[in-house]
Order: sequence, then C-alpha cells, then structure tokens
Amino acid sequence: MRLAELLSFPTMNPAIITTEAIVLQTSDFGESDRLVTFYTPSGGRMRGIAKAARKSRKRFVNTFEMLSLIELSYRERKSLIWIESCRLVEPYLALRTDVERWGYGALVAEVVLEMVPEGDPQPELFTLICETLRHLAESRDSVNVLLLFLVRFLDNMGYLPTLEACGACGRPLREATRWWWNLKRGMLFCPEHRPISEEEHVLDMGSLLLIQQGRSLPVERMWRLHLVQSKRKALFYGLLDWIRYHIRKDLKSVQWLERLQSA
Repeated sequence: MRLAELLSFPTMNPAIITTEAIVLQTSDFGESDRLVTFYTPSGGRMRGIAKAARKSRKRFVNTFEMLSLIELSYRERKSLIWIESCRLVEPYLALRTDVERWGYGALVAEVVLEMVPEGDPQPELFTLICETLRHLAESRDSVNVLLLFLVRFLDNMGYLPTLEACGACGRPLREATRWWWNLKRGMLFCPEHRPISEEEHVLDMGSLLLIQQGRSLPVERMWRLHLVQSKRKALFYGLLDWIRYHIRKDLKSVQWLERLQSA
C-alpha cells in the first residue's frame, strides 16, 4: 500500500469527550497512575486511567477527591477510558469538614458503585446524585436527605416494590395505620395477613406516604419532604436491609457510620 493511501486512512485515535462527572472512587494504579470511577450523565458509571496522576502537579491537582463534581475530558477505549484532563467544579467542602456528613456521602457513593452497572447512562440519576451531595453539604438533616435519596434511587433502578397495598388481600394503605414490609417476598402486608419472619420491617402510614411522594415528585422539589424523627430509623434500616438483600453483602459505609455514632 502506498504512503498516500496510508495517510488517507482515518485516525485510530478516538475523539476527546468532555462531560461533567461525580467521582465515586479512586485508587492507585501501577507506579504513578490512578484508577478512577465516575458517574456521568451521558456515559453512566465508568472507570478510567489517569496517567502519571500521582506525579503531575498541574493536570489533575485536587480533582480526584471522592464526591467531587468535576469536568472530565477523556478518550474512549475498549475497557478503561483514558483520562486526558479534569477541572474541579464543586468540591462540596462541607462534606469534608464533618465526618458524619462525609460518611453519608460515602454511603451514596457505595450504593451507586454496588447497584449501578457500568454504562447504562441515566441523566436523572446523575442529577439525583448531585442534588443529594448538595443537600448533604447544606442541610443539617443528613438522615432525611439520605432517606429521600435511597427512596428515589431504588425506584429509579427498579428495585423498590410498589408498597401501595397489601400483597395478600389488596387492602389499600388508607385502611390501616401499621404495615409490614417483608423483605424476602418484597411485599407489603396488612395486620391481618402479616407473615411472621425475621425479614420484616414495620412501617407506618407517614413513612409509606413519604415513599410514594418521594418517587413521584421532581428531583429538585422532593427535598421539601420530611419524615418525623421518631419514624426515620425504621424506614432507614428497612431500605438498607433491602439493599443488602439484593447485593448479598454488608455496606462498609454503614458499618463505619454505626461505629462513629456509638463512639
């Protein structure tokens, strides 16, 4: 083949793509590189290599901190993306000065890492993650923020049952004040049809109504919802147990938060 013909062939170097991204996880890779996992609105969850990131003082300075919003430029590869450059957009500094808020933020990242497959972009999920981190940084009520995130996240991913009526008799929510969520069967039961097992969580009417509103309101407006303090623990641990049931293991960030709160 002649040189002119070779030069006319399209380049094998893929185009640079620029997008916003949330940093979910970062670790050392090789002698000087970093392996970084992101969530982006157009590419979903993806992993990339930042060459010489541990040596460079200009290209990647302060941009790979977990839970940071960045502007990411990368080239697509067969497996890991090739990170060209990053620019810090929002570090959510309040999360880095309060260990408990940081723990709740780490829980958000861990849930996304465990339950969201690579690829499969969902722009609303990207918005949900950003809004959750913003409200964790600004709000004094971290547990309420996490509850709303978990409800909306599980609903978006298709893991949240309907929880609108008794799974045995179809009794609507308005006809009882206490309900039993059976995790193994993924169903809600009224007092008359409650199955006795260790995989149940008792939920009151207020918690169930919050779930219904949390899954239907626009993401930007759902943060006005507030569950009364005395009802939060049951719903919070019910949602976490539902997640553990699906991923078949404990959440490290929850264990860390429990140790922190018991200290």
